[in-house]
Amino acid sequence: MHTRFQREAVALILGMILSGGVALGQDAKEAKDGAAPAPKPAILAVERLTRSTPVDFYQELIPVLQASCLPCHNRTTTKADLILETPADILRGGESGPAAVPGKSAESLMLQVSTHELKPRMPPKDNKANAANLTARELGLLAMWIDEGCKESERKAAVIRWEAPSDRFQPVYAVAMAADAHVAVAGRGPRLALLDPLEGTVRGWLSDSGLSTNPVSAHRDLVNSVAVSPDGTWIASGGYREIKVWKRTFAAVGGAQKGSVGPGGFAGGTSSTNGSRVLRFTTNGAPELVDEKGGLVARLHPGPRLPEQDPTRQRRLAQSSVDAEKGRLEAQEKELAAQSDRLKKAREAELAARKVRDEKTVAADRARMAQSIAEAVLARAESAGATTNATKALKEKVEAARKAVEPAAAEATKAQTRLDTAGEELRLADLSRDRAAALVQVTRTAQKEAQGNLASMPSEGGLDRTWGKVIAGAWSPSGKRLALLADGQVHVWASGSGSWVASTRMEGAWDQAGFSGEETLQLSKGAVVDAWNFTPTYQLVATLGSGGDDSPIADRVNALAFRSDGLRLACGSGEPTRGGEVRVWDPATGRHLYGFTNVHSDAVLALAWSPDGQRIATGGADRFARVIEVANGRVSSSLEGHSGHVLAVSWRADGRVLATGGADGAVKFWTLGSADKAKNVPGFAKEIVGLCHIGAGGDAVVVPGETDFVRLTESGEKPATLGGAKEFQHAAAISYDGRWLLAGGQDGVIRTWDVEGKKLLRELGR
Repeated sequence: MHTRFQREAVALILGMILSGGVALGQDAKEAKDGAAPAPKPAILAVERLTRSTPVDFYQELIPVLQASCLPCHNRTTTKADLILETPADILRGGESGPAAVPGKSAESLMLQVSTHELKPRMPPKDNKANAANLTARELGLLAMWIDEGCKESERKAAVIRWEAPSDRFQPVYAVAMAADAHVAVAGRGPRLALLDPLEGTVRGWLSDSGLSTNPVSAHRDLVNSVAVSPDGTWIASGGYREIKVWKRTFAAVGGAQKGSVGPGGFAGGTSSTNGSRVLRFTTNGAPELVDEKGGLVARLHPGPRLPEQDPTRQRRLAQSSVDAEKGRLEAQEKELAAQSDRLKKAREAELAARKVRDEKTVAADRARMAQSIAEAVLARAESAGATTNATKALKEKVEAARKAVEPAAAEATKAQTRLDTAGEELRLADLSRDRAAALVQVTRTAQKEAQGNLASMPSEGGLDRTWGKVIAGAWSPSGKRLALLADGQVHVWASGSGSWVASTRMEGAWDQAGFSGEETLQLSKGAVVDAWNFTPTYQLVATLGSGGDDSPIADRVNALAFRSDGLRLACGSGEPTRGGEVRVWDPATGRHLYGFTNVHSDAVLALAWSPDGQRIATGGADRFARVIEVANGRVSSSLEGHSGHVLAVSWRADGRVLATGGADGAVKFWTLGSADKAKNVPGFAKEIVGLCHIGAGGDAVVVPGETDFVRLTESGEKPATLGGAKEFQHAAAISYDGRWLLAGGQDGVIRTWDVEGKKLLRELGR
């Protein structure tokens, strides 16, 4: 049996392992320094419990360990190789042996360090997990379980008893919107509001039964994350271990009957005025809305406007690609010139070294020849019976010749070594020059391709090609809606902003249009009239994960993002302090496709698909940002530099730069490549909870958790600020062109800003 002294020695060794050696020998060090020993912390009291039932490890003890011990001693984070998740783990122990001795709590290190009887005192002071000391009752519970024999207990699925949040608790923790901002969603407490951010209206509230006009709950938990597909078809929201997906659908034109269309119609191809808006057509026949002064409000697009359909954006990206290849080519040409100069110098050095080597070799050979001649003369003289004086002189010549050979040979050896070194440098220089030349050739080809792509980009009027002949149109009674018939389709827009509302194909050769109310359009041909209610319906099509223990999603869904084509949905979650995961789903079928586990050592808090859909960027509570290659699941970039949780990630439109924001109040712009480099912009007063790149450029809107939003350049400049919020802001989303910003915060108000005009546009929820 171990003596108390031996147990204390083992505990001190364990202290070195768990606390990095800080505790070991502290008293001795203080004595050596002449300082008085620090007072020892008081031993924590252990309440001796009296009960007739045994301690249930999983139901009673695990919750205690979860808060104070498991953050550092779990299967993901195993400090000192010690895991405390099961009785078997505890008995197996770590680097210092078993953590508990069945039936002997007083001799169990786990209890001794928890009561601070022995070092290392657990949990450590000022630990990163903010773990608190165990209470007297909790220590008593641990002691009783050990004295009972460290018995296993039945694992039971915990029953979550949900309580509805107060109606007054409506913080906005998540917002998202379609690429062109024609529709948006925001989580307000457990509710999910469907918005028209540009018109400033709440369209309704999403729930399991669809879209309701009354505020109803979408989740039992608070809505922690939301996402909208770029075209607005799919909406997803995340709660505790579940994701809900809604799909938007439109009714078909139907119900033909005799009659005439409602008022507000006009012939296609003619300008029409209604209130403060005028519809006019460009020389190419494309419709656009202007205000009463002739200022352009919007060029109308037949359907939701997507980034790849915007010629201005595509031209900017193409130009950015040309500029990037040009910059890369210039750098590589400089490198080629440097390597060519290196090769030239290496050749000259090799020739010089070879010349010296040859000279030194000849000198060494001459010295050896002189030695051989001197030795031969001496031998001949000795055989001929020469006098002692004569042979003495010859021997001195032999000795002198021998002494001359050694330094000459050494010089020859050094010269050969220098030649070998020069030869290796020549080989490496030749190889590097060839590689540089190959890279220049590849980049020249890439530049030509980029220039060709730029030349093929549509002009500013490229969207005109999407329009055929406009046959007829109509304004709604209030003038808030505009409808046009063209190319076998009918489209509806909000006239205030020019944002798209609805589209459908037509069956029949309709040539007139009119409104019946604000939400129903009538189409006619002669005396036949068809009606179309264009108000979209939203149906819950899938619940991903059950929300219970059998859900593949760990803990809360902290982040959601649709791929640019809307065909894939990624979610980020993870059990705090245990590990972070990313899972990818098919929103149409609700099928889980694949997942990336243990991407982080703590929960994933932010994620974003790259513009090309080939990579997923993540931010975690472990202070890392990472980039995952979707094709193979490999982490291609592990970005370290934040000193706090990484709460926000955003891709530049060309996918070459990733911006990250952290709880440390810093933003970093990472240039991804063979050597990931970051431009660090510190100094924000609060944590960065949101990042949104603006359009096709490198600027971003930063949401620093305050009431003001900051426009930030990649060089760290702050050219503009957007104000108007009243309380802490939690989340933001931006339209693809960088024009409209949507944000929400603790006060439950959802706000829209005109980024270009630097002004607050709308407020919803007051």
